Amino acid sequence: MPSSSSGRGFFKPPRKTSVIVPFTAERVHVGDYGSRGRNLTLRIPSLNVIEAQSPANDTSPLLGRSYASYAPSEIGRTQEEGDENDFERRWSWKWVGKKVGMVKEVLGSKNTKMVTKCTIAYFLGSLATFVTPIAEFLGKSDGKHMVATIAVYFHPARTQGSMFEAIMYAFAALFYSTFISVASMYTAEFFGNIEMLGLGHAVILIVFCAGGLGFIGWVKQAMASPTVATACSLAAISCITILTREGSVQAGHFSWSKILQVTTMLFMAITASTAVALTLWPSSAADELRKSMVKSTDSFSTLLSIITKSFLTGSEDMLSLSTYLEACKGHRLVFTSMSKQLMEAKYEHYVKGTEKQYRLESKLVDCMQKLAQHIGGLQSASKSQMKLLREQPDVFTPYPPIPTPYSGVGSGPSTIFSPPNFHQFPMFASNTAPTPSMESANNDFMTASFHEQPETPVGIFEQFIYHLGPPMKSLVITLQDMLDNLSSSPGDDLTIAVNPLFRESLVKATALYYETREKALNNLYKNLRSITGSKDQKQEWAADVEEVAGCCGYFSYCLHAISQDMAVFLDILEQMEYYQNHKTRSWDWLKIWRRFGIGGGKLARRGSEDAIPQAKLPDMLKPLAHTKTLPNMVQDHPVPFSYRIWKALKVFRRNDVKFGIKVGGGAALFALPAFLESTRPMFSHWRGEWGLVSYMIVMSMTIGQTNSSGLLRVLGTIIGAALAVLAWIIFPMNPYALSLFGCIIAMPCFHIILNWKQNTFGRFIILTYNLSCLYAYSLSAKDNDHDDDEGGKNPSITEIAFHRFVSVVVGVAWGIFINRYIWPISARSKLRKGFSVLWFRMALIWKRDPLLSTMPHTHTAITSTTTTTFSSPHEPKKYMSITEERALQRALLRLSSLTNQAPSEYRLKGPFPTSAYTKLITANQNILDACHGMSMLIASDPLASEREKDILDFTVNERADCCARISHLFYILASSIRLGFPLPDTLPRLEGARDRLLARLWEYRRERVRGEVVKWEEEFQGVYAYVLVLGRIAEGLGECVEVLNGLYGVLEEEMLEI
Repeated sequence: MPSSSSGRGFFKPPRKTSVIVPFTAERVHVGDYGSRGRNLTLRIPSLNVIEAQSPANDTSPLLGRSYASYAPSEIGRTQEEGDENDFERRWSWKWVGKKVGMVKEVLGSKNTKMVTKCTIAYFLGSLATFVTPIAEFLGKSDGKHMVATIAVYFHPARTQGSMFEAIMYAFAALFYSTFISVASMYTAEFFGNIEMLGLGHAVILIVFCAGGLGFIGWVKQAMASPTVATACSLAAISCITILTREGSVQAGHFSWSKILQVTTMLFMAITASTAVALTLWPSSAADELRKSMVKSTDSFSTLLSIITKSFLTGSEDMLSLSTYLEACKGHRLVFTSMSKQLMEAKYEHYVKGTEKQYRLESKLVDCMQKLAQHIGGLQSASKSQMKLLREQPDVFTPYPPIPTPYSGVGSGPSTIFSPPNFHQFPMFASNTAPTPSMESANNDFMTASFHEQPETPVGIFEQFIYHLGPPMKSLVITLQDMLDNLSSSPGDDLTIAVNPLFRESLVKATALYYETREKALNNLYKNLRSITGSKDQKQEWAADVEEVAGCCGYFSYCLHAISQDMAVFLDILEQMEYYQNHKTRSWDWLKIWRRFGIGGGKLARRGSEDAIPQAKLPDMLKPLAHTKTLPNMVQDHPVPFSYRIWKALKVFRRNDVKFGIKVGGGAALFALPAFLESTRPMFSHWRGEWGLVSYMIVMSMTIGQTNSSGLLRVLGTIIGAALAVLAWIIFPMNPYALSLFGCIIAMPCFHIILNWKQNTFGRFIILTYNLSCLYAYSLSAKDNDHDDDEGGKNPSITEIAFHRFVSVVVGVAWGIFINRYIWPISARSKLRKGFSVLWFRMALIWKRDPLLSTMPHTHTAITSTTTTTFSSPHEPKKYMSITEERALQRALLRLSSLTNQAPSEYRLKGPFPTSAYTKLITANQNILDACHGMSMLIASDPLASEREKDILDFTVNERADCCARISHLFYILASSIRLGFPLPDTLPRLEGARDRLLARLWEYRRERVRGEVVKWEEEFQGVYAYVLVLGRIAEGLGECVEVLNGLYGVLEEEMLEI
């Protein structure tokens, strides 16, 4: 052993360990420092790419070629032979070549291809207006521009699955609008036959206009899907055209002509878009999903390497690398884009009859989400380690630097203790076999103790790193190689090709890690027990020691959990590979008879399933108790009948229902002039139907979203009308030039639709152009729809464009008025209320100790002063049900959306503090992630062992104190943001209660396990995870308190008025 062994334990030579090579399933050993072989390195794959793409310096070639790579004739002559003109000519050609390369890159990009597809579909849709045979096929009505409009709404820049979904919703919108149209016409005809047409118009306004359009508005908000919103806009246009424009409803007779025309135009537009989407650069959601999976596994590999390396070295520098930050973004793809791609892939598989493949892909995404959660656990443990080491003021004092071969790396200020050089750890070649001497040496090192007993948390960390570093590192290397190579075959081919040796390698690597980790942890805890038993240290020291143990134990547990989930990941991949090679098509979803028990369906299988004894699952999160008395009143007070009516009308107090009612009411009032004889000509002259369409489009749940959409609608209308006037003036009644000019306008509009955050802006521009230019050409083509007021066969483009502009402005203004003064829903107030309810629900969740859910037949009631434990016949309640987790995540997503809408609500007090609320969302997301990690840990081991029960009983009062403080803090935060009042000066502190819990664990180890042999990590992992979750929650709550102090830190006199 080197002479440095008497110094700090971390400077000892690394112990010998083994690595499983995933490609060969061989176990190779790591030799002593300086031996030959490959380096055992936690590599960061993306670093090489970043270095290769680093900015050029003054010696770098402009076109990516080195000076020596040019031919001798290219290098140039000497200054005596040089020619200035030749120099300028050479560099001008280089500049041209560079620009040509950039143009080729842009033209070949995916975005350019998608814009081109949309432009072609729009061009095909516009042919319904410009090509005479197609126009005549659609009849004499002047609404043929609707084909191009539908092609804009259902553009082909989608995956195949998204296109199938759009077709489904488009036909659902068609069926709904057809029902509204037919029913309203029959109603008008019925009342006209009995000579009560006025009453019939009133019924149509209330039932079909208010009810039908209000239902469309409700569906758009309830579904909250871009594709559904597009279908709702199409349904609104169709219904409004029949109700206010076509004239049959007003005249009291039935006509199929407009309904058939709308149906035909929808078929034409959908057919054109679908043909372009499926034939020109087709995009598959299943392929996109697999590409995202490959990117996610690459990010998993990078994060696993960087986090482990940072944990083993104690350095925070690696967590600020651009590689790490980019990998974190890819890490979030598992929860965002992959879920969307999976839903789109579902439609593809159902159409192709490969539902089994979709189910496997769904399982694979779930497995990857679990892997992402475990990596989040590694991040949590690593951050806790960094925080603890930063709090040590005299890190370097007890152990001065010792000149060793391992102390030359990481000596910067951000490195807590000098780490070994991981790039110098040699690994045996694959043909090296383990020898008995090597195995015995390895065992000697396993049981070796340090010359200096650790007296500080840093010393404890050094022992953990010394014992656990090699097995951690060897497992990570095996997992990293698998993650980099198991998803797909190399290249652009997305065919699944799993190395058959990966499973054997993973089993060996996991077994090796588990065995080595168990020995190392037991030895370390044994040494730690002797230390804590020999000295009476302070509570802070004991808490620090236990927190060190918690960080390392939880880190090793998460690493082991990753390896276990990787086995599930391999299982699913192998099933997908088998299905890929033995593909069968079933279309089981079309076999409706199976749902009714015919032919071995679900009901037929239910009897056999019931015969199998099922494990009893824990109950859901206990709901709030219902009472038969009035809330906030004396018990047993009789409930009046009026209160029961009020409870029965609960549905009408929901915001989405009230929104649908006010949308329908506003639409009926706006459409009223179309049903009155005195105002109908004015409504028709100014194209009031498009004002009503604009009203339906801009109406949103909150005032801010309506303001933003209305502004974009007006600006888009102005631009689109101006372009239509320009096109008509330059190319009057020229179908060839107008169709090409429309394509030129459509390209930037589709770029906005596909790439901008406010994508509706581009849609508003192109739709106004359709309503003006294409409509004017329809009039010039002798389409007779009683439009002589706008020029008839010689259309006045300025008058048409002006009418569209006025109609749109009036519709937008009406929408803003209705949304502002009829049941207004402010994004600012809804945001405050949303955070209040979120924190209140979190307070209810933490009102009960989560770890008690692992102890059956017990219940703990936490009060302000006492903790009472009593037996209960009920099953243990789950810490947080899946339903509750998803509800909280959805609530946080809605709050994020409200944060984007709130700045559009103008107020005299000043601009909306977007950055402050963004910090609140980030802090709460971290809290929910921590709670999810706790929930996943409890779900993996729902029942506590005897030792775990003993630990939980020993620490019940300390955990109850922590839960009470967390619940109290959430209550205070919820009250403050709801009322807008400052927080009190003195708040419950969680750090002290957490330290007392850690000290209690140290006391338990000192008093109750002396001389015993236990599986330490398995027994303590639950409570250690609990402690880490408390730390992350404390950090999140601290950030929330800081933000609220900035928002409501000043007490104004107006607040104190009674």
